[in-house]
Amino acid sequence: MSTVFSQIEGASKLQIKAFVKGDSSPFHSLDFSTSKVYELTDYTLRTPLEKMDVFNELLQLKHNCELWILPVREETTALLREIPNDEIYDKTASLFAMLSTIKETVERDRTFMIAKGEICSELVETLQELGFTLREKDAEELLEIELL
Repeated sequence: MSTVFSQIEGASKLQIKAFVKGDSSPFHSLDFSTSKVYELTDYTLRTPLEKMDVFNELLQLKHNCELWILPVREETTALLREIPNDEIYDKTASLFAMLSTIKETVERDRTFMIAKGEICSELVETLQELGFTLREKDAEELLEIELL
């Protein structure tokens, strides 16, 4: 069962759901015919204050959408494969390369934006402007994700 953090009506159009160890995958009950799912990743190495500013921007999104945070365990090398091949992310890639020499697997959170199809292009643009890397995920990929 997920924990819903933003329940106050009118406070934000973004509903945040954090899943915990032992929860079943939420994607099995998602209607993929009406919803699109994007994985959000932040490779920018923002400071805590910068992260807070960006989070406040997320709370100001104009459209109803959900942010799902899922705990997963995966190979450290999988993180390296996900990082875009761009000099902007060289420091991040170096840190994960060093980590992969120490640990084979890591526990981390993966974050997904779920929204109705017609509003997604505007959401994607806004999230990219905030510095997130977004990848649209299909049902097959999402149904394979196992929570800790």
